[in-house]
Amino acid sequence: MNKYAKLSAAAIVASLGTLALAPTATADTTLTLFEHDTVQYQADLGGPGPGPGDQFIFAGDVFDRPGGMFLGTTSGSCTTLSGNEKSGKQACNGAFNLAGGHVVFQGVDDTAALFVRGDTVPLSIVGGTGMYQNARGNGTVQVPADVPNQTDANFVLNLTG
Repeated sequence: MNKYAKLSAAAIVASLGTLALAPTATADTTLTLFEHDTVQYQADLGGPGPGPGDQFIFAGDVFDRPGGMFLGTTSGSCTTLSGNEKSGKQACNGAFNLAGGHVVFQGVDDTAALFVRGDTVPLSIVGGTGMYQNARGNGTVQVPADVPNQTDANFVLNLTG
C-alpha cells in the first residue's frame, strides 16, 4: 500500500477495527473529497460591512462523495483581502482531519469565481501530519452555486512527497 493509501480503503479498514496503514513508499496520490459545513461564522473585522479584514470561519464533515462514506472532518478560515464576499480576493487556509493524519491547504481565491459562479479554483497542499507528514502538492476546490448557504464543497487534492 503506498504512503497515501486510498481513503476509501482506509475507511473500510478502520470500520473493521484495524487501522493498519503503514507508509511504505513515496508515491503520488489524488484524494477526491466532498465536504459539508456544519459550522459557518462570518466576523466583520474590517470596516463596517463586507470588506478587507473580514473573516469567514468554517468546519464540517468530509465524505468520499455526497451521501457517501464519512472520512473525517475539516476546518479553516478565509480572510477577505479586497472587495467583498461577492467580488474580490480572499486568503484561505485549513486542514482535513482524516484517518492517519491531517492534510493542510492554503489558497488565494477569486470570491466571484468560487462563491458566485461555482468555478473550480486552485489551492496548495502545504503539509500534514501522520501518514501525510511530508505532503505537498496542489489541488482544487469547487463550491456548487446551487447549494443554499454554500455549505458544500468538492475538493481534489494531488499529494506528492
